[in-house]
Amino acid sequence: MGENALIDYGKLYEAYEKHSFYSIQLEVGDLCYQGCIYCYMNALENPKNTLTDEEINNILDDCKRLGIVAVEWLGGEPLLRENIFEFMARTCDYGIRNNVWTGGLPLGDKMIIENLNKYARNGLIAFHLSTINPEIYVKLHPKRNPEDIDTIINGVRKLLDLGYPNEKLLNSVTYTGMQPAEDMVETIKYFYENFGIKTTVNVYHTYLRPGTPPGDLTKFIPDRREVAKVYRYYAKIWNVKQFPMNCVNKQYCATTFAVLCDGNVTPCATIREKDAPNIHTERLYEIVNRHHDWLAIEKFREKGNLPEQCRNCFMSDECFGCRSRSYAEGKGLYGPDPRCFRMKTQ
Repeated sequence: MGENALIDYGKLYEAYEKHSFYSIQLEVGDLCYQGCIYCYMNALENPKNTLTDEEINNILDDCKRLGIVAVEWLGGEPLLRENIFEFMARTCDYGIRNNVWTGGLPLGDKMIIENLNKYARNGLIAFHLSTINPEIYVKLHPKRNPEDIDTIINGVRKLLDLGYPNEKLLNSVTYTGMQPAEDMVETIKYFYENFGIKTTVNVYHTYLRPGTPPGDLTKFIPDRREVAKVYRYYAKIWNVKQFPMNCVNKQYCATTFAVLCDGNVTPCATIREKDAPNIHTERLYEIVNRHHDWLAIEKFREKGNLPEQCRNCFMSDECFGCRSRSYAEGKGLYGPDPRCFRMKTQ
C-alpha cells in the first residue's frame, strides 16, 4: 500500500516487527440512527452500551502503557456519546491519534464539526456514504430519507472549509449485493474527483445479524465478479496495482484489537465473540498481554498456516484475507476468506 496521512506506516511496521499493537478499535456506544439494512448493530433487540466513563478512561490509560498509536473511535455512532470529546481530549494529551468512524449524520451539527476539527486533526475522520444515488440510499437505509446524502456531503464540505485536510478524510463503505458495482465506483469517483477524498471498501461480511435468518443474509453478498470491478477502480484511486482483501493490510490487522461496547476484547470489532475476555472483570492491559497471540493473529505470521488458497497468493506479504468474514461464515478465525475474488475456489 502507498504512503498516506491516514496511517503512520513507520510506527505500524515497527509495531508489527515488535509483535506489539498499533491501534485499538473502541466501541463507545451501540446506538446509531443511520439504519444500514445489513448491519448487526441496528438489529440488536435491546441495544445497551455497558462501558462506563471510568472504564473508558482506564482503557485509555492502558493504551498509553501498551504504546498504542491510534484509538479508532467506533459505535454504533461514537458521536452520539455525550462526552466523546472529553475522551478524545485525554487521548490527545497522551500523544495518541484520534481516528473517528462516524456514520456521517452527526456532521450536520456545527459544534460536532468544530470539535472533530480540533481533536481529530492528529488522526483521521472516516464517514460512511456507500452511495450518492438517492434510490439506492433508501434501499440500503429503508428507514431514512435520501436528504441524508446532502447532510453528510455538506458536513464534509464544512470540515474542509475549517481547514481539515482532505487527505485525513475517508469515505468508509460496505459493498453489498444490494448495490451494482457501477454505483459503488461512481461513489468512489465522486468523492475523489470533487474533494480529493479516498474511499476504503469493506466487502460485506456475512454478519450474524440478530433476528435475521441466515438464509436472508445471502442477498447482501456481492458477486465476486462485481467485487473485482470495484477493487480494480478502488486500487486505481489509491495508486496501487492491487489491494488486499482486508480493510487495509495484514500488518494493520495483526497490530489492532477491539474493545466492544459490551466490554469484550476481540481481534476485530466485527468479530463478536461471546466468550471473549471482558474488561468488566479484568483490566485491558492484563487481557492484551494474556491473550496476545490470539488478538494479534500470530498463527498467520507463518505462511504455512494460511488457508490453502492463500499460501501461494502473490498478495500474501500484505494480505491474509479478512478474518471476520471467515469468522462470520462459520469458518473460525483462521479459515479462508469467503469473499476473496482472487480465490479459484470458494
